Amino acid sequence: MSLTVPFKQVDVFTEVPFRGNPVAVINFLDTDESEVTQKQLQAIANWTNLSETTFLFKPSNNKCDYKLRIFTPKNELPFAGHPTIGSCKAFLEFTKNTTATSLVQECGVGAIPLTINEGLISFKAALFDFEGISDEVITGYEQSLGLKFIATPALLHTGPEWVVALVEDAETCFNANPNFTVLTQQTKQNNHTGIILAGPKKNAPIRNSYEMRAFPTAENIDEDPVCGSGSVALARYLQELYKFEETTNITISQGGRLGRDGHIVASIIKETDGNTSYHVAGHSITVIDGKITL
Repeated sequence: MSLTVPFKQVDVFTEVPFRGNPVAVINFLDTDESEVTQKQLQAIANWTNLSETTFLFKPSNNKCDYKLRIFTPKNELPFAGHPTIGSCKAFLEFTKNTTATSLVQECGVGAIPLTINEGLISFKAALFDFEGISDEVITGYEQSLGLKFIATPALLHTGPEWVVALVEDAETCFNANPNFTVLTQQTKQNNHTGIILAGPKKNAPIRNSYEMRAFPTAENIDEDPVCGSGSVALARYLQELYKFEETTNITISQGGRLGRDGHIVASIIKETDGNTSYHVAGHSITVIDGKITL
């Protein structure tokens, strides 16, 4: 059976085409999910060869606006940040919805609330905890990255399994030159997706503005240009490290080493019930609009 469906490629965490992180979005909103196979979806993701390709389906949860399935070229993910924002942008365009201020996405980790404000799309991350890692593993990562951490790293469960580590400043982060062969071996051996490396910017308020890099080497990707789930992991790590008592916005720049210029706002929000929630916001722009045939 031949099936032709709408397709978009959206550049995320940027307002300038080709400077953010692209995601391919395929519209199956008018197709029953049972009509396509896991093998077909994986083949499409392998063909686009982007870090993630997503598929929009009708939700199975009536409290959600759509269901999102997220694939790397090799496997399906329960959640990822930049595909969530880019797919929301595509959903609004596919459905010609110009007035929505909030939506709910169904995905592998559950229901993800989204807000839309003058083109800025934000998602509320599911609450993921963190855990410590051994000194031996930390030392191994320092050696493969060729630098020293300024605080004890931690493992953050944000869908991907990110190890978050801080260095002295943004320049140290930007200039890091990992041994990717060794780092890939280490992350796979430790069952970690990869490393989120960050350093504070000297000329910005300390603890509030960071250069960040993401090395998802266990996925056979050396560096992700701009990473939403990584920014959640960084915000959660910073909250644990610095114990912010008020709502705090963390501004993150990423992608410069790859010729990109991504910008993320990760918010640590103190709720009225005393809980803390984590939100990631960014702009996005559609750069390809067409159709794909299965």
